[in-house]
Amino acid sequence: MFKPVIIALSALLLSACATVSQYNVSESEIEKSLYTLLEKEAPRLTQGLIETQIDQLDLQIGPDNRDIVKLNLKGETAINALIARFPAQLDLVIEGRPVYDRQQNAIFLRDLTLLQSKVDAFGYKGDMTAASAGMMQIIRSVLENQPVYRLDDTKYSWISKAPVAMSIAPGRFVFSPRFGD
Repeated sequence: MFKPVIIALSALLLSACATVSQYNVSESEIEKSLYTLLEKEAPRLTQGLIETQIDQLDLQIGPDNRDIVKLNLKGETAINALIARFPAQLDLVIEGRPVYDRQQNAIFLRDLTLLQSKVDAFGYKGDMTAASAGMMQIIRSVLENQPVYRLDDTKYSWISKAPVAMSIAPGRFVFSPRFGD
């Protein structure tokens, strides 16, 4: 009679330990949060007569088993002159190093590098990496100073109260207790 109760309590205890021992954040969660951040920061992406809009964001966590995040940003940048608007389609590929900040309970992207920059404007299609320095400066100012994701304090409050290690697995960040701190 007590055997089923003990088995049920043991299973409950094991599942509780598994829940507390690990917290995963998926690519889709980060992507959604990052897209919201870029929408909120859209005025910072606009400088003077140049207006930039991000239409599509694809994010990869840990591609090729590397400890990086790779972003593919597609959108439009336009020069708004007095009498006309000159749009250009942009396709940027950026990678950065994810960093967990325990005080803010958030993930940041640091050390951003532009891997590829393509433009489609006025009949020209090609590489514009050299001309994308200004755009990268704006993207760095947003992504390196604003968290791309804040961990859920209500669901996993132990993360902000205990030392944790963040590791990168393909497609997700994994948070687990770090003992010895």
